[in-house]
Amino acid sequence: MHKALPLIIALTATPAIANSYSNSEKRTLQAAVSSVLHSAEITRYHQQCKEPVEENSDPIATGDKDYARLLDLLQQKVHSQNIEQLLAADPRITQSIGSKIVKPENCQDAKGLQALLDSYEVALFSLDLAFALERPIGQKAYTAKSRSNAEQNDIQQLIARSHAIALVNVVDKQQLNAVQQANYLHPDYAGRYVFKVQHGWHGNVSQFLGMHIYVADKDIDKTTKQWLIFLDKNGHFIKAIPAYKAGDHLKKLQQAEWRYDVHGNLHRN
Repeated sequence: MHKALPLIIALTATPAIANSYSNSEKRTLQAAVSSVLHSAEITRYHQQCKEPVEENSDPIATGDKDYARLLDLLQQKVHSQNIEQLLAADPRITQSIGSKIVKPENCQDAKGLQALLDSYEVALFSLDLAFALERPIGQKAYTAKSRSNAEQNDIQQLIARSHAIALVNVVDKQQLNAVQQANYLHPDYAGRYVFKVQHGWHGNVSQFLGMHIYVADKDIDKTTKQWLIFLDKNGHFIKAIPAYKAGDHLKKLQQAEWRYDVHGNLHRN
């Protein structure tokens, strides 16, 4: 039974999975995938190692004797008996659990077979105790895909309605001399910190801009230092996103259309 420990560890771990699942649902999927993979391995063993049937004798039953129980649990817990769909729900879980299954070394490995059967029982027991998914797997996948499509559409609309988009860094405005501050910043701008533009898309903007938020000296260390900003035709902020959250936006934008060099000169790419 000690060889079942790797399986227990795999079932209690929570690898990354589709964001549409709660933590308890992730554990349910892990138990379901583990049960299915163990069942398949037991069936494979019996098919490879079955004894030849003598003439006029009854056929020897091969495969997973608990398969009906497995299907019943799958219907209860994931609302589906579609094994292919289950294994495709998160390939990382399928691969991770599959690599940890203890398999008999050969047809004479009775201890290995017993360890496999014990691990399968642990998996079925875990599945039996697991919470049922809120919705069937297919519906979850569709919901997640729909949400992803909606998010991508929102990004595209934000890009389309922006007159200028720029990747900027937060710097101390003391880097600017008095003339530059007068040229770049509004007379009423009271903040110490400003945006220094690196590169951008659509219409270009001046190299330095006042920030969309006020940052006090005591808060600068915990303030995001790089942003992706979206401006309307009047130079007003439509949206500002921390760069570490703007990966999907940057993928949509692709290569920058213009940039500032170290001397402050604007170049078109």
